[in-house]
Amino acid sequence: MNVIIVDDEPIAQDIIEKFVGMVPYLKLVKKCDNAIEALTDIKIMKPDLVFLDVQMPEMTGLEMLKILKNQHACIVLTTAYPHFAIEGFNMDVIDYLLKPIPFERFLKAANKSFDYFKLIKGSAAFESDVLTKNHPAGDTRNHIFVKEGKKLVQLCVEDIVMVKALKDYMEIFLKERKVIVHITMSRLEAILVPPQFIRVNRSCIVRRTAIRSIQDMHLETELKLDERIVIGNTYWEMLKSEFKEQF
Repeated sequence: MNVIIVDDEPIAQDIIEKFVGMVPYLKLVKKCDNAIEALTDIKIMKPDLVFLDVQMPEMTGLEMLKILKNQHACIVLTTAYPHFAIEGFNMDVIDYLLKPIPFERFLKAANKSFDYFKLIKGSAAFESDVLTKNHPAGDTRNHIFVKEGKKLVQLCVEDIVMVKALKDYMEIFLKERKVIVHITMSRLEAILVPPQFIRVNRSCIVRRTAIRSIQDMHLETELKLDERIVIGNTYWEMLKSEFKEQF
């Protein structure tokens, strides 16, 4: 993946450049000190991945994201301020990294970006995003068929813990594995209906019974994830109404 770093701090640039050099599938093609320069370079060089700082002079990273809305590049925000995470996810970024950035967390964001990159390169395998409901004999639970690559995989809806948007694809998390399918959030949300499933931000749906804790507009599920899930402002009010007796 060709990478561009956009950050006005030389030390931050150097750290990310060092990390990029440690990952075999990443190749640094440009470092930019400001968003104005970066907009031109991204348009010309068409990178696969951009590490974008939020706080910059002249134009912030979030303002730059609004201009980059239709670009194909994966965007990973870098910031010292965690409250920017919600707005960033609402703008369809792949991930966000809090400074100072540990390599383990950088690698996780890089791997997530690489998963999406491989999906885009192999998009011809995804000929259809149709999910077909199915009810096996003797089983009253809801089942769906999802297209994973070139094969159809049957999933039990009740086994789905969480669904997260990965740009034009969706990650369906089960207890032991995940499946990546080409489908819109609106279509999948129509299948994973309340009250069994709850939308917690623009890019994430969670099974209600899989929620383990809620605190400070974040939640944790039964999945063993490295980070808590951000609850969007709009969905926070709806979530409180779902658990009105506890709040």
